[in-house]
Amino acid sequence: MHTYIDLYFAPESISPLDLAERIRERAGLKFIIGAHDLAFEWRTVEEFRETLARVHDCLKGTGVLYRVETVRDEPTFVEPVPWPPPLRSGEPTTHPGYDRPG
Repeated sequence: MHTYIDLYFAPESISPLDLAERIRERAGLKFIIGAHDLAFEWRTVEEFRETLARVHDCLKGTGVLYRVETVRDEPTFVEPVPWPPPLRSGEPTTHPGYDRPG
């Protein structure tokens, strides 16, 4: 099964860049390019519950709301593209999505 998570930010909430780092470190997920912000695949209810609990814990106290949508395996499913995309060889070693001012 695939589960998608949509995040809703407010001006008073944590910044999307800070949250992307937090979710990557604590939940092992990356923002994706497309109609949803996060996606993960799971095979057992335990895997689903553990991943969703990690995401929920990451969002506590951030002021960010979220929506969860789970779908059965889809024949047209395309593997999500991580955001920010990986850097290619020869490109600068920093990426605007990872840079932190001052």
